[in-house]
Amino acid sequence: MEAITALEDETLIHLPQSRVWSLLTDWTAAPEWMPGVDAMHAEGAAAPGQVLRYTSGEHERQLAVVTYEPGGALTLATGSDGADVRIEYGYLLVANGDQTRLRLRVGIRVNEAGSDSVSELREALADAEAGQLEAFRSYAEKAP
Repeated sequence: MEAITALEDETLIHLPQSRVWSLLTDWTAAPEWMPGVDAMHAEGAAAPGQVLRYTSGEHERQLAVVTYEPGGALTLATGSDGADVRIEYGYLLVANGDQTRLRLRVGIRVNEAGSDSVSELREALADAEAGQLEAFRSYAEKAP
């Protein structure tokens, strides 16, 4: 599978790393900051393999937790390993004193069968996710 980066972004959040992690992994709050997500709930324990089901408009979709390193890194993915196209959302938290630098990498893994539409998908993802970290920062800094 070929790996293509659709978006890389980062923001500084004026909260400690443990608090940012807690808010980032509060799946019921995802609609507050994830573009296009109307509702989300988790199935299973917080660990690789956990399934996150969410609604977007009239559609029910799911993400799988691929990596789960409490306080430090999280990767969510659409589709299975064998899918023609798989989208991965990688979050990295880095402590910066009493603040946290949050990085996001949105990547596309595509096999030959899915390669025809990858440039359009890359552009659409970059546009759709461009404000995600800013939305998360705004949500996080106002959360009770």
